[in-house]
Amino acid sequence: MSPRKARTGSPKQLASGAKVPKVDERVVHGPDAGEHKVTFSFHYADHGYQGPWSWPTAADADELLQFLCNVSRSSWHEIRAQLAGSKGGAHRKHHFQEVGTLSQPAQERLAQLRLVEVFGGDIFRFRVGNRKRLWGFIAAGVFYVLWWDADHAVYPLEDRSA
Repeated sequence: MSPRKARTGSPKQLASGAKVPKVDERVVHGPDAGEHKVTFSFHYADHGYQGPWSWPTAADADELLQFLCNVSRSSWHEIRAQLAGSKGGAHRKHHFQEVGTLSQPAQERLAQLRLVEVFGGDIFRFRVGNRKRLWGFIAAGVFYVLWWDADHAVYPLEDRSA
């Protein structure tokens, strides 16, 4: 996988006027990536959304909290090196995903929130469990949590039970 290019320019602004630091991809992908621990921000958490990827129920909340605590002990280098196995072989457990490959409702929601304008065309997802995902954006080494996706609805997979 090729290294991602650093984005340059001044910090962008949301319609609300909130500024977001420019993305310094070196923190995530550069030679010193192993030195930076994963940190989380809920500044852009889409907690008002009611739909297929709503925030966790009480049953999922403990699992999500444990995941956040465990991941925050890891460096970005360690996170990017983790692999998950499947019928098709091993692949990155946590990775970037192009916004254009997400479900149409997810793309529309991102357009409503105007977050692609702020963060660019890639979103990052953590694999929390078999189908559970935590979606967000990375800027200056911080993971900005956006969605909790308990049913893999943001990027749906074919039904494998058939």
